[in-house]
Amino acid sequence: MAATIRDVAKKSGLSLGTVSKYINGHPVKDANRILIENAIQELNYKPNNIAKGLRNSQTFSVAVLLPMLTSNFCTSIVSSIESYLLPKGYTVIVCECHNDSDMELQKTRFLLDRMVDGIILIPYDTTGRQIDLIQKNNTPLIIVDQIINGHPADTILLNNELASYEPVKKLISLNHTKIGIITGGSDHYTSQKRLDGYKKALSEHHIPIREDYIQCGDYSTEGGYQAMLRLAKLQNPPTAVFISNYDMEIGAYIAINNLKLQIPQDISLIGFDNLPLVSIVNPPLSFSEQPIDEMGLDAARLLYQRMQGDMSNYPDIVIHNPVFHYTDSICSLKNKANEEY
Repeated sequence: MAATIRDVAKKSGLSLGTVSKYINGHPVKDANRILIENAIQELNYKPNNIAKGLRNSQTFSVAVLLPMLTSNFCTSIVSSIESYLLPKGYTVIVCECHNDSDMELQKTRFLLDRMVDGIILIPYDTTGRQIDLIQKNNTPLIIVDQIINGHPADTILLNNELASYEPVKKLISLNHTKIGIITGGSDHYTSQKRLDGYKKALSEHHIPIREDYIQCGDYSTEGGYQAMLRLAKLQNPPTAVFISNYDMEIGAYIAINNLKLQIPQDISLIGFDNLPLVSIVNPPLSFSEQPIDEMGLDAARLLYQRMQGDMSNYPDIVIHNPVFHYTDSICSLKNKANEEY
């Protein structure tokens, strides 16, 4: 039979109230803490979170609601969140809305009906309907990856503008002026900010912004494939391309292979995120890296803080800076004068 809190109290020689106080996260004297921890270890005692939840109106479950499980960014975020919350006794429920706004709202209602203790949201719908629903239910909420205007909430972000600005500046320093970008959807916060960084770098160096060099890949592998084909088939194609998302990077690389283009001789390439493709291709790809693990951990830490009732600095916006890695996938153009705008 599993050990109970009464067994721990008896083994430690302390009162049931003192042991209960410690198990529920309240401070006790160091001497008592040591006695309780020794008794817990010896008896292999595990708290009954179901019973505890009934007393405290908690379910010890949290949810991650995301657009697509096929997204490498989303799955990596989930892994980091679980690494923090599972040891604290929480079950992590993962829900996918399949890039569908109505389904996202339906899944939100489902999670609130399940009485999850908190939700980490990677939003798809940019209207904020799902945010309103969660906040009206007084369920702790952390948003990852974007800001929804008019709907303030605790948010974990990448400095998206910097994530594209610096790589484009790097390409310009190598004498590239015909620089393309593959973006996500125009209504997506991260896509718009990364496009802003691209435009800022070109404008600062007085390089005209060509609309045909800006191709949407919808943050998908197929989208990245088609976007790269469109760029390569232009009458005056770019000599370098920045791909602003890992899934699009995979598709773009497949297109480059199918077109039999050589990197960097025919096209210099900078991708996004430190995920497997960057190191298994030859030459290894240059990339702009967002610290996905740290972003996931910060989301989990902040959610846990809110679930404990600590609302300090609300709404807190945590911004992570990218890290840049440049390899032989980019090269210098020797004769800048021969480039055409």
